[in-house]
Amino acid sequence: AFKLMLQMFKTLLADNLDLSDEKIGELVDAFMNAIPSLLKSQLQAA
Repeated sequence: AFKLMLQMFKTLLADNLDLSDEKIGELVDAFMNAIPSLLKSQLQAA
């Protein structure tokens, strides 16, 4: 479910902002780095 939401977020950014795929990837990486470690490990295990 989280991966689907993340993909929807990427699509929303691409459709509404003039951002390159590289910049969107950087934003997603920054988001993933900002979430708490416990949540991140649970998401990566899913």
